[in-house]
Amino acid sequence: GMRPVPGASWASRDQRAADALGILCRDYANDEAPTAAQALLVVEVPIEGPAEVAGLPLPDSMVESLLASGRVEPVLVDGTGARIAAGRVSSTLSPKIARSVRLRDGHCRWPGCTRRTGLQVHHLWPRSWGGTDEVANLAMVCVGGGTDHHVQLAPHGDLLLLGNPNRPDGLELIRRDELAELARLANDASRSRGDPSAA
Repeated sequence: GMRPVPGASWASRDQRAADALGILCRDYANDEAPTAAQALLVVEVPIEGPAEVAGLPLPDSMVESLLASGRVEPVLVDGTGARIAAGRVSSTLSPKIARSVRLRDGHCRWPGCTRRTGLQVHHLWPRSWGGTDEVANLAMVCVGGGTDHHVQLAPHGDLLLLGNPNRPDGLELIRRDELAELARLANDASRSRGDPSAA
């Protein structure tokens, strides 16, 4: 990624070494290096009402973000909320699916971004909106560092990355407030083709 554009000369060795060190420092915190211990954050998600941490309500977008990269331990409680039994802790997204998305994408799928470190699996159509864990609804997006594209995407951001992630150029950014207009245009196009389900 540090090669000069065709026809341009290489930067000095010292300049390239300084640039490489800067990139390593920027991306180190986001790399997937194993850690000795990980903090456990307990989020209580009741049948009714907001999810909570230590009695404090959490916005749905934060719960969605935690679910995308967290692990879940199902807990059976009685009518008073007392813990009866707990199931096995598992990742919310299977490692096999996450690995296949990483292999398919190789870099951040934000249009024009080529970052290959500090990536997370992102749900194109968020789970809280009915999105699934299918590979066709997932893409790698960079987190932290100088770009941090994941935080700009729905459900917590104003943009959606939509399209076909199986094509190298298949995704584009759509503003959240443009969705109603896109749905209307799609409905009008279906009606003009005589699709009875569009009525």
